[in-house]
Amino acid sequence: MDNKNIIFFGGSGLIGNSVLNLLDKKESKIYAFSRQNLDNKFKNVKDVIFNFDTLEANIELNSWDHIYICLGRRLKVWELLYIQKKHRENHFKIEHDYIIKILEKAKKLGARDVSIISAIGANPKSSNFYLKTKGLLEESIRLLGYDNVSILRPGHILAYNDTSSKDFLILIIDIFSKLANFFLIGPMRKYRAIEIDKLSKFMVEKNNKGLNIYYYDDFIAGKLGGKE
Repeated sequence: MDNKNIIFFGGSGLIGNSVLNLLDKKESKIYAFSRQNLDNKFKNVKDVIFNFDTLEANIELNSWDHIYICLGRRLKVWELLYIQKKHRENHFKIEHDYIIKILEKAKKLGARDVSIISAIGANPKSSNFYLKTKGLLEESIRLLGYDNVSILRPGHILAYNDTSSKDFLILIIDIFSKLANFFLIGPMRKYRAIEIDKLSKFMVEKNNKGLNIYYYDDFIAGKLGGKE
């Protein structure tokens, strides 16, 4: 990884910030693309202002190597279950179209590796619009023909160490999700909630050959996971 240009999208969110913190410890060139400058406390991360509609940036890189995607629309809790029809077009643009446009551009610039956060239950035929969008995104990524793709499908993501941005409802959901883990056994284990630091560490460290989809047991054990 040391000599690669790492291109990162989604650094302003909890997951993205956690992943960037780990990437910052690598001896790599890391570029965090966003609409506006991040509150950059990282020593090896360079902010890049990026227009998601035109795909123009304030600096030009000759090569993109490994693409990390933690990009997503900021959701209300209930939108994980139901997204109102009036919000669906914008949701799909951010959660699907922008990401595919980015990856198409990246492939032209030589990128071979993609690591992306999806969601447990992602399915292009789902009646849940959030999960349907995730499933369609995964399908579209497969068609791009990248050499190596890591798709992470976590359940609820726990971030106990960051309570400043959480409302009471999120904290309650975190607590109940942690308790529910004890009852999710056998084939239901993949739905368990996962701590954000374990998920982030896995995302940074795993870069296997081919297409790989990862679940809860992979995140906690650091296993290679299975190809799909």
